[in-house]
Amino acid sequence: MKARLLSLLCSLLLLTGCQTTEVLNIWSDDSQSEKFSDVLVIAIFKEPAYRNIAEQRLVEVLQAQGVEAESAGILYPQEGPMDQDTIDGMVAQSSADSVMIVRLVDTREETVYTPGTTYVPGGYGGRYSMGYYGYYGGGYTVMSTPGYTTEYNISTVETTLFSTATNKRVWSTITETTETSVNKAIDSYIKVIGKTISESGLF
Repeated sequence: MKARLLSLLCSLLLLTGCQTTEVLNIWSDDSQSEKFSDVLVIAIFKEPAYRNIAEQRLVEVLQAQGVEAESAGILYPQEGPMDQDTIDGMVAQSSADSVMIVRLVDTREETVYTPGTTYVPGGYGGRYSMGYYGYYGGGYTVMSTPGYTTEYNISTVETTLFSTATNKRVWSTITETTETSVNKAIDSYIKVIGKTISESGLF
């Protein structure tokens, strides 16, 4: 029953064009007073294309807020995980005072069934205006549309900011996105995380 309600809710959110990314948790270091101005952005995705898109979109979000930002994918375009020396080298090369890491921590699928609809010509308001035969015949004229299913991916992402001076976490947030494709999920995530970053007071 719970899964069915969740599926119906997801379906309604998507069909009505509502925001499909929700902020589940925000953590910040209360002792942190430093403001950051130069960020190295690193996204962890198995697909390099998605990594590059996510990193570049986050760079654009930060730059729009007056923050210097660089994408790890530009500095290190090779595929696969990077070792610590590589990341340390990028931090030094970019003179970044912080590192923002985006990590997919969970993903699952939901299938939503949308039932078909049935329509009787004349409806309720005009069913009498066609006369007795029109009224009678309309009862046999039924138009219907078939039902269909839609596959949604629900992804949980953690976005974390580290200070390069202390190498400690100073801020992180967990978001959950429900979408039908990775590109749409990234778009939705970026809209929400951009607002969350702006409200963090860290930059």
